[in-house]
Amino acid sequence: MRGALLIAKKEFLELSKDRKTLFMVFVLPFLIYPAIFTMMSKLGKRNEAQNRNKASRIYLVDPSSALAPMLKAEPKLFELVAKPEGDLKQAIRDQKLELALEVAPEAAAALEKHETFNVTATMDESERVSEMALKRLKEKLEPQKKAWVQARLQNLGASAQLAEPLKLDVKNAADTALEVGKAIGMMLPYLLMIMMYTGSMQHGIYATAGEKERNTLLSLLATRLPRIQIILGKLLYIFCMGVIAALLNLLSLGLSLSLMSSGSAGSMQAVTAIANPMTLGLTFMIMVPLGLFFANFILLLGIQAKNTIEAGTSITPGIFLVVFLGVFTMAPGVDKMAFLSYVPVVNVCMALRKLFSQQFSWLEYLVAFGMTVGLAGIMTLISARILNQEKALFKM
Repeated sequence: MRGALLIAKKEFLELSKDRKTLFMVFVLPFLIYPAIFTMMSKLGKRNEAQNRNKASRIYLVDPSSALAPMLKAEPKLFELVAKPEGDLKQAIRDQKLELALEVAPEAAAALEKHETFNVTATMDESERVSEMALKRLKEKLEPQKKAWVQARLQNLGASAQLAEPLKLDVKNAADTALEVGKAIGMMLPYLLMIMMYTGSMQHGIYATAGEKERNTLLSLLATRLPRIQIILGKLLYIFCMGVIAALLNLLSLGLSLSLMSSGSAGSMQAVTAIANPMTLGLTFMIMVPLGLFFANFILLLGIQAKNTIEAGTSITPGIFLVVFLGVFTMAPGVDKMAFLSYVPVVNVCMALRKLFSQQFSWLEYLVAFGMTVGLAGIMTLISARILNQEKALFKM
């Protein structure tokens, strides 16, 4: 094992000489995530403030003036505009206005007769400003509708509660910690797998196929170190870089999100409650065999490649598989499928999802951990056996 540690040390020493790579791995995550999320937060808040302070442009067709006085009384919320040229729906899509309302011609007469009249609203559900205009209209119409109903009941001499036989009082059984935990549990496994695989990939290519291109592999094989020690040393280096990259990216991402939600004390308390030592420890424990599995896969393909181009071509498709598995485990209802606890890699995602969702099961966690450890061990044995062959190391 001493030889493996020596090879890993040699790889880290080579990495320490490459300042650009060091910057990309250790510094860039702490610059790019805060910059991206700060920009997104500021743009989102500015856009929300602009939309909130801007009156919604509405084209109103109301021959009997049933709704026009109510809308005109709120100039800060609604701006009645003339009919735009061309197709009305296209004008809404072109953002010339946010909403078009067509009130039935007999609306005023229907109100006097205590009858129902129709209002047709045309909006663009893909635009936030159009949704906000409809929301404002509904909020304004709701008390008006209640006033009309109460007036009708009063004319009939009936109780105002006749139109409201019950009031539904909803109590949320989930606290903020549970809601935040479920959100983290859905995203964290996906992010962990992506960051660990991509973090291992480039360093794995450099340490395997890159050795062939630099003609330094023969120098390593000429030493007294057993070949298995060389293989294990490179495996240890690839694994460590994957874990380091994942942890640094997640740390930077977490700090960026905490800065964005600094005004929400409840969210921060929920995250603090979730991120207890036991949860973090169990997460790291299951990261180790998963990282070894990825590192073995990258090592196996990288060392057999003729050059770095071939290695990159062979290893890159693995990203799509990791993305697919991560997205699949985020789908609603997946946590109800019991058989997924016995599917390799997927069961790791499911175990982490339930760990953060306060639905933790020791059995499912141990099954996922045991299967991942077993797969990592099998992959290590396969890698060692294949890479001990001359044709694998000297493939040209």
